[in-house]
Amino acid sequence: MNTVPKHTIAAFHSFIPRMARISLFVLFALIFQFSNTVYLNLTGTLTGASQMLKEDLTFFFQMTMVGLCLVYPLLFRFKLRFTSRQTITTCAIIVAAMMAIAMYSDSVVVLATASFILGAAKMVGTFETLVSIQLIITPKKDYGVFFSVALCLVLLSGQISGIWAVQLNYTYDWKAIYRILLAAHAIMILLAQLVLHNVRVTKKLPLYGIDWLGLVLWSLLFTALTYIFSYGQLMDWLHSGEIRIAVFLSLVFAALTLFWMFRAGRPYIHSFIFTIKSVNTAIFIILIMQPFLSASGSVMGPYTMGALKLDDLNNAALNWYIAAGIAAGSMLSYCWFRWYNGPYKLFFVIAFISLTLYYVLLYFSLGMLADSSIIALPYFLRGFGSILLFAGTGKYITRDAGPAIFTQVLCYLAMARNALGSLIPASLLAYAQSVRTLDFHTRLAGNTGTYSPLVSDFYSAAYNRATRGGGTAAEGSIMASKGLYAKVNQQAVFLAGREIFEIMAMAGLVIILLLLLWHFSAPVTRKIPSWRAIRSVTR
Repeated sequence: MNTVPKHTIAAFHSFIPRMARISLFVLFALIFQFSNTVYLNLTGTLTGASQMLKEDLTFFFQMTMVGLCLVYPLLFRFKLRFTSRQTITTCAIIVAAMMAIAMYSDSVVVLATASFILGAAKMVGTFETLVSIQLIITPKKDYGVFFSVALCLVLLSGQISGIWAVQLNYTYDWKAIYRILLAAHAIMILLAQLVLHNVRVTKKLPLYGIDWLGLVLWSLLFTALTYIFSYGQLMDWLHSGEIRIAVFLSLVFAALTLFWMFRAGRPYIHSFIFTIKSVNTAIFIILIMQPFLSASGSVMGPYTMGALKLDDLNNAALNWYIAAGIAAGSMLSYCWFRWYNGPYKLFFVIAFISLTLYYVLLYFSLGMLADSSIIALPYFLRGFGSILLFAGTGKYITRDAGPAIFTQVLCYLAMARNALGSLIPASLLAYAQSVRTLDFHTRLAGNTGTYSPLVSDFYSAAYNRATRGGGTAAEGSIMASKGLYAKVNQQAVFLAGREIFEIMAMAGLVIILLLLLWHFSAPVTRKIPSWRAIRSVTR
């Protein structure tokens, strides 16, 4: 084994400067994180170009999250079996191939499979690059410091890649970001061959004793559940035969997965991790956070593009406020865990205060005819609170999760953070939003008779504008009617949104009080173990 200076990256050839090594691995991580089969910011363009439904795109994106989530238990095994050069090269080839498929295929099955594979490969590639620089990020081997930096890169990549995809779509076409990232992966493969060599962190551990059947069962279970909550609202839930079949299959796969978990000698995910107190506390915090990140999704789009009259480009640019919040929250989290290491209760309360203020400010600003700066602070608070909770829960689970089960615990956390934990609240809240919007639409439509002075004035103004512009009386009536209907629909969306925001703000206050009463374990810094220690307990 080659000997290298402390806190450097052994995978590089000796002639590569230290800062170049760090910069290249950060760049590689960003390239992996920017890569997706679909970019939800391009939903309008993609549905028109590929003739697919919005729900199809949501399904593909969530399948990426499923692949990313379920590969976690294999991360240490891959790290101990392959070199950085082998892992980065292979993952780059796989991700590039899946993105190429996404550019040209219109098959739901093919794209869902490609999304799953891409999610797994990008996670393995990202893990390889970031853990290789973990001692540079945190020489004291503090999980909290590492998660503060690593999750900042991941979350910022999600925001910036969406903004970039829209900008490239406006300048060129929707495939532009795919072409650029394919070229980036080709360059990454070339650089990996030139600057990396096959040095190992410890003695090679073959890929034996892995519960591949367990992986297949978990994948089938998550695929069925993802299908249900991606298409449930579109297909009217259990009124649809396809959804009933998916529910039946999910129950079958759940039963088989549980049976095999207790039957297998070395299950893919051990049942023990679901009983660890600190882990379940972290999962609980993530789950109660997810509705806060999902509740505004179906409201803010109509508001920013309807009331504020923003196009896709300027609407996507609003995510810079979220990115700024993520960066600020990451800096606070980094400083907190590196120098203060204060109580978790205070840390989580600060995070939920940010998310609660997000909804309080949205409640009072929604419907106000102003420029986009009115939602700058709420969006900033959303990014700020989310990174605090992700980094805090990541640190909290480490106190009772040793290296033997650490990646399985991360898989459990990713279920709540990236896969079903994010999809299910978003799906149910979108359904609640549509129901309340329809209710308000019906109420408002019943009060749009000509006897209403407001309605009469609005209709007359719209009619007069149309006729003064050269239209006939019939065309003026049609334009005024369309304008009145659009106004009713807009107000229904706003009223339903304000109602949901009010509920979320009150729920946030309740959660803050709950956290103040909750007993959290005292801060403990469990150091990141060495690769030799991990190998000794990895099966």
